[in-house]
Amino acid sequence: MIRTLIFIPVAIIDTIISALIALVGGIFNPYSSFNNAVTRMWARILLISAGIKMEVVGRENIQAGESYIVVANHQSQMDIPVVMVAIPLPLKFMAKKELFGVPFLGWGMKGVGMLKIDRGNTKQAIATLKDAENLIRLHQLSILAFPEGTRSLNGKMKPFKKGAFVLAINTGLPVLPVSISGTRKISPKGKKRIRSGRVKVVIHLPLPISEKEYENRGNLADKTHQIIAEGFIENYE
Repeated sequence: MIRTLIFIPVAIIDTIISALIALVGGIFNPYSSFNNAVTRMWARILLISAGIKMEVVGRENIQAGESYIVVANHQSQMDIPVVMVAIPLPLKFMAKKELFGVPFLGWGMKGVGMLKIDRGNTKQAIATLKDAENLIRLHQLSILAFPEGTRSLNGKMKPFKKGAFVLAINTGLPVLPVSISGTRKISPKGKKRIRSGRVKVVIHLPLPISEKEYENRGNLADKTHQIIAEGFIENYE
């Protein structure tokens, strides 16, 4: 309870200030190193206020200057700030359109160039993937995706949807599998409380895209799911 009382006001203030700074930076360039730094600082403050102690394994698997399609399992609302801090890349993620309507949070996401996706509109979702392809090429970004589509209620990994892997095939960028353990106990789906705890992030070896064929998306998704599942510890404390 005490941790929740600490986290909520800090998160609100952190988000408001970061969003305002990001909006100013976004006027000039949403994809600048300045706005990337704002995003990482926002995430770092959230983790500190939540009392999260994080262990990161495999940073050496990231090549400096390379872009990736970063794919992770999804257990909690804390997964995004965890990945933002754990992975030293200029990351943008695809977020459901409803989040962009949240005051300050949505404005900040727009200011730093996050991508809006409508899960109920296939045509719009395809357009978002095309926008992501263009942004990667123009700004040498990496894209973060949670292909389960939503947070797990029971802690079990769900099957992966194919959108992130279509993006990898179309751009030829390697998939960077990431296993996140521990965030569900800190902030489970459907609960408003925050509990301090430990989180482990495992960054696996990238999967190169050797065949740019749309038909291979299912195999790529299955292989990535298997790798992430092997590094995921369901009852991590």
